[in-house]
Amino acid sequence: MNSATSKATFVFEMTDDALRALPKVELHCHLELTARQSLLKELLKAKGKWRGEDEFRRDFLINEPVGDLPTLLNIFLGHRDLLGSSEVIERMTYECCEDMSSNGVRILELRYAPSFLCDAHASLTPDAMHEAILKGVARAELDFPIVVGLICLLQRVKSVEENRYWLDFAIEKKADFLAMDLADNELAYGPAPFVSLFEKAKSEGFFVTVHAGEAEGPQAAQNIRDSIELLHADRIGHGVRILEDLSVLQFVKDRGTVLELCPTSNWLSGVCATKELHPFRAIMEAGIKTTVNTDDPGIMNIDIIDEYRLLRDAMEFSESEFRQINQWARDASFLPEERKAAVWA
Repeated sequence: MNSATSKATFVFEMTDDALRALPKVELHCHLELTARQSLLKELLKAKGKWRGEDEFRRDFLINEPVGDLPTLLNIFLGHRDLLGSSEVIERMTYECCEDMSSNGVRILELRYAPSFLCDAHASLTPDAMHEAILKGVARAELDFPIVVGLICLLQRVKSVEENRYWLDFAIEKKADFLAMDLADNELAYGPAPFVSLFEKAKSEGFFVTVHAGEAEGPQAAQNIRDSIELLHADRIGHGVRILEDLSVLQFVKDRGTVLELCPTSNWLSGVCATKELHPFRAIMEAGIKTTVNTDDPGIMNIDIIDEYRLLRDAMEFSESEFRQINQWARDASFLPEERKAAVWA
């Protein structure tokens, strides 16, 4: 079979419908940044802040690279500032799960930073916010063939004492959270200050996933190893810069640690010049267990099918390869096996 015939057969076999029907796992999605455009527009209009479609796309969607990760993180604040009530948060959670399910996601882990939301909304208590998320998840699990787990995220930009408060919040609600996460500027705030928090998290029975190896800088790849050794990370959020340090790559390969790769997000934060040049395939072929995730689908104007199309069209992923990365993701999911089995064909 010549290459043209092979390529034609490949495209025929992996249509969008076939991609959508494939059972999927989403491990890395920030709940606060999943709001549908329709919800955001409705909230802006209710607050008298609607200025038209062009301004909305400029201020609330990220469609092109913004230059660097800190700039990207700052844009998130506009979304957060609209999420000021329990009703809105419950609706956003439910709609996120609905959107994921409609695109074939059967196992979904959602992470959120209670400090991030509460900083902007003094009237929204942490307990009310968390209860709203639980309600949205519970309704979605009744309505769709999906199981959902929650991860509590700590912010590097907060002090250790502030983060200790939120760790205690998660411990108090241990029945609701699968794991702890650490995010924000990894180059300015390395793993070391947070060691005691994650040792406590582990002692309380939490799994750990840590954002590392995402931002550009000489320490980025090493942060992957440090997050595993110092913070006891079971998975790494992103880790896209792992190819920059072969000793770290070998370390992760030997341990079998799973990376939560987010191709579109990595392009928007400046990791690669184009989406098509994302090193997803190179990382996988280096022997690393890779998974594909959306990160911030609302603000980035994408869904999980967009990520699958990218891997199909730019990197020629086959159905068997898609099934492999989803098997790695299923195995790495922190949800209990019996819950995963209930929805996984």
